[in-house]
Order: sequence, then C-alpha cells, then structure tokens
Amino acid sequence: MQPQVVAGRYELVRSVGAGGMGQVFEGFDRNLKRRIALKLTSANLDAGPEWTKRFYREAELMAGVSHPGMPTIHDAGIHPGHPDRPFLVMEFVEGRTWEQLLAHRGPLPIGVVASLGAQAAAVLAATHRHRVYHRDLKPANLMMCDNGTVKVLDFGLAVALDGDFTRYSNTGQTLGTPAFMAPEQIEGDEIVPQTDLYALGLVLHELLTGRRVMTGSNPYVVWRDQVHTPAPDIRLDRGDTPLEMASLIMSMVEKMPSHRPEDAATVHNVLLRHATQIAVLPEVGDRHSPVHMYARAVSAPAASRTAPTMVADAQSTFAPSVSAPETTKSFSRGEIRAAMRSAREFADQSRYQQAIQELSHVLEAAQLALGSRDVDVFDARIELADLRFESGNYPVAAGLFLGLVDDLTAERGPYDEQAMYCRRQLAGCKVHLGQVRDALAELGRLHGQMLARYGADDKRVIDIGAQITHIRAT
Repeated sequence: MQPQVVAGRYELVRSVGAGGMGQVFEGFDRNLKRRIALKLTSANLDAGPEWTKRFYREAELMAGVSHPGMPTIHDAGIHPGHPDRPFLVMEFVEGRTWEQLLAHRGPLPIGVVASLGAQAAAVLAATHRHRVYHRDLKPANLMMCDNGTVKVLDFGLAVALDGDFTRYSNTGQTLGTPAFMAPEQIEGDEIVPQTDLYALGLVLHELLTGRRVMTGSNPYVVWRDQVHTPAPDIRLDRGDTPLEMASLIMSMVEKMPSHRPEDAATVHNVLLRHATQIAVLPEVGDRHSPVHMYARAVSAPAASRTAPTMVADAQSTFAPSVSAPETTKSFSRGEIRAAMRSAREFADQSRYQQAIQELSHVLEAAQLALGSRDVDVFDARIELADLRFESGNYPVAAGLFLGLVDDLTAERGPYDEQAMYCRRQLAGCKVHLGQVRDALAELGRLHGQMLARYGADDKRVIDIGAQITHIRAT
C-alpha cells in the first residue's frame, strides 16, 4: 500500500495523536530527509471556516515566537481533496508527555517537578511577551524529551490580543480542557497571563500528588468546582514540599487572577531555586546531551569565568553590585500600569511635563528589571512616545517611535499591530518636522503591506489611506 503524501513531499508514517483541530502524524520530509510532525485538520471541520482560520492562526502564533521549548514550524499549506484540508508541518518531538510520566511513575520527585515547571514557565514567559496565551495547558500538552528538556505543545486554542485588545477566538466559547481551565476562562472573562499560570499550577499540583485536582462526573461539575472550590493544600499530600514552592503553587491556583503570581518569570524564578537534575529519571536517556552543555555555558555564573588574579578586595568588588538586584526584585508590573494611568491623567490636564517625568522614571526602572522588549515595557514606551508627540516635541517623539518600530519588528514581525501603529506615528512626526515626502513614502509602504495582507476593506487599510489623503491635502 502506497503511503499518503502531503504537498508532494511529506510522507505520513503513522498517527501519533489528535489535537484540538485535527490529527497529528509522524512523517518524513522527502526533500530534506528528516522526520517531521504533520498536523492535518479533521475532514469534518470543512464546514466551519473559523476552524480553518484558527488552524492557520496556530501556525502564525507558533512561527512568531522563537523558543527552544516550542516545536519549530517548518511549513503550512492546503492538502487538496474532498474537502481541502489545511496542514501544518512541525519539528518532530520525541519524548514522553507529562501525562505518560504520571501514568508510569505516579508522583514525581520535588526537584524534578520544579525543573519541569521552571522550563514550562520559561516558555510561557516567551509567549506572554507576545501576548499569546496558550489556554489549554495540561499534562498531555507538555512533553519531556529524552534529554530532559520540556516542549509545550498544541497552541491550537491560543489567544492573541490584537491592537483593539479583542480576543481572536469568539467570546463565550468554552474552549479548553475542563480539568485545567481557569475560572475566568469558564466564565468568558478576559484571558490574561495568569490564566495559563492557573493551569500550570494545577499541573504541578498533580505531578506532586499524583492526583487530578479538579474532577467530576461531567464537565459542568468540573467547571463549577473550578470557579468555586479551592484546590486542596498541596502540603497535606506532599508534606515534604518546600514551603516556598508550595506557597507558589497554591497562589497559582487562586480563583482571582489578581491573586496569582504577577507573571511567568516569577514562577520560573521560584521553581528554579528548588530544581534538581532531571536526569534522575530513567526516562532521560541522553544524560550527556549537547543541549545541557549549551545551557550550562549560557547560565554559567560570571564568577566561574573570572581569573583569580583579577579578583579585587571582596568588599569593594561586590558591595556596589548588591543594591542593583534588590531594586530589580522589588519592582512590580503594577507600577508600570499605575504610572501610565497617572501620566495619562496629567496629560488630560495638559500637564505634560509632570506626565513625562513620572512615566520616564518608572520606565527606566522597568527596563532594568524586565528588559526593553517586555510586553508591558513596550506599552509604556509607546505611551511615553505618544506623550512627547502630544506635547509637540516631535524630534524626540520621532526618535522614540523609530526605536519602537525597530524593536517591535525584530521581536514580533512587521505586521504586529503596535509596530504598525508606531510607523504611522513616526510618519506623523515627520509631517510636523516638514519631512512630508519621507512621511508619505513611509505610509505608502505601510499601506501596500497592509493592502496585500488584509485587503482593501480592512479598517486599518482604509485608515492609512485616509491619513495619506489628508497629508496630501494639507
């Protein structure tokens, strides 16, 4: 029997599972002579264009976030037939899902759970930076590879926020796995980073105790308990769990998102303090993996690379550097949002100097703590650039918007909503600076890109066209 071949090159070897929207196969790329994973939409989804749209959205989301803890996207397309079926080609990931680990071993060692959880949190930190939320984290969607590294799988139900802060998937749709759904997800409220942290907390709880936290005779019972019933204290079943780690996990499964950890980085940092070598598990077959060599080189402390002859007096060498990390640790994302609200209130009263001073001070601390490309830092940077623009300081505003365009495009690609917004604002600065020709050229390029991607009826395309017309008329 001849094997099924997709797109003339991807030979399907065997079915390895099913995701939210289709079947996943192990395959072989005849052109590049390598194993691949190929996801093919279910034939019965052809009547629903939203499913096809969401399938392609998964490809975009995964391809747009580069992280070793996510499968690499190789290709996407349409497999002709009756009906036509979209397909997605990915890196083939070999290992065991956390569900399989639990079924085989039961409760896992505390240090191993901390290591697995820290890796998963690092992946979430990467996706959340792009405002991409998985929304279906569960043991079956988390895999431990043979070298001990973790891969987060199946972003088919992921939520991404666009420029208008609307969710990609329809409001009110109850999509996900009941046993790992956060209360706000069940009730159709806003999906936030803490939605994924809730699911990860339930997964970690299960890895430590060997028992599912939320169970019931039907999905409605589970949903009710997710909303109203607190998770059992993990130390009742695993009294040897370090207090800090137990407190973290219990905070992750709080019902109110505001009561959960601030972000995935916070979860990662705490778990990392309790992580041990994952190679204690027999399932880790490659104990001398080059991946570990690479990771050790990246994470090696500076002290280990300092020649003894270069070390000065301990007090004078280390005293100045002790205070900086403390400032970083005490910084809260809430300070960014509070500073933005306060700055906007000042701006509404035309008190731009106070607005800019307050936001600049907090933004400086935020960039030190979180980096210049953090999602909340990007928001604050845009707000500061807008304030400079509104106050009439177009040269400074132009420089800020130019830096934002470069960073946003490098981080998220040219079609990111905020990147496109900053390009429009940069053009506006150039008009005020008398650089009308440059402004029209920039807007013309943006209009062409948007037109090709979204079509002439898209509101953003229409708005840019109107902006070009207005500039030409003035």
